[in-house]
Amino acid sequence: MDDFVKEKLAEWGLSSLKDIFEQSRLRNIRRRSFITPRKDDPTPVQPTPTPVQPPSENDLSDAESTVMVTWLKGNRQPATQVRDFMLKTAPRRLKLLQECQELGEVLMEYPRLLDTPGMVEQDFEVMYPSKATKLYEMWGSKGRRVLQWAETQGSSWKKYITIPDELTEDQADLAVFHILPYLLPPGFHQSAQGKRTKFSKVEAARAFIDIQPVGTNIPQYLRLLEMDLEANQEAIRKQPYVLALGDMLSPTQVFLMAERLAIEHDSTIAAIDACFKAFYVLNIEYPPACKNVWRFLQHACYGVEGGEREINPTVRSLITAMKKE
Repeated sequence: MDDFVKEKLAEWGLSSLKDIFEQSRLRNIRRRSFITPRKDDPTPVQPTPTPVQPPSENDLSDAESTVMVTWLKGNRQPATQVRDFMLKTAPRRLKLLQECQELGEVLMEYPRLLDTPGMVEQDFEVMYPSKATKLYEMWGSKGRRVLQWAETQGSSWKKYITIPDELTEDQADLAVFHILPYLLPPGFHQSAQGKRTKFSKVEAARAFIDIQPVGTNIPQYLRLLEMDLEANQEAIRKQPYVLALGDMLSPTQVFLMAERLAIEHDSTIAAIDACFKAFYVLNIEYPPACKNVWRFLQHACYGVEGGEREINPTVRSLITAMKKE
């Protein structure tokens, strides 16, 4: 361990981490040897409510980075320090996530990314500084245009979901999210045998937002999810997705489900926002069942480029309706 690192540990009152630092450094060296680059170029990611000053990868020396990563592994408080260290290490972490095939390896190095609320959003903002609050800016009155557009598409979607005639503005905003999987075509999945099957609209809706009763035991829910994924690699509810407890228009709790973790958020829109950003930060594809919902949000709300040739005609029509002045 060089003198700089010793000084930093002493400055932060973390001298006891010297041994852990040395062990972590050896583990890091071993892990890097297993990282292989992706064949394709990935698409980037998004923001948080409080604007951050995006750091550069070159702002941090290797020694400084290692000290911060080591500290983050063993600490969740104080929150301001966690946020600061996560921000400073974001460029290197995002580079790893874009290049590394083993997501689990990176999350072992940066456990605070998923178990600390707001960190996914912060990393997304480092990738897309101008798009952090786009969903909040675009939804509201423009989001309600989806309801107007839905009325021009016939009534077949109404057999899947019932929306009360009298809605508050907040309820109308929520209703739009729940209607989307029934308005847009569900995707396809291909079995190990090569058979291509279309998901149902109900399956697409559950892959987007899974609604469960109030009082659902979250640890038990996670265990059942784990069993489902282990037994069926083609499971419908590919993570990440949103879990809401209670009535769809007034849930009591809302979670982002990612990598077998349930991260609670204050509202449905906050969980959806975090979920969208997780796809880009973690460099993973949209779940096949509800990919058209996420593509709609990507292009209509966030304005993130990529996949234009794959946009379904129905999705394209709704994007145009959403963006009309």
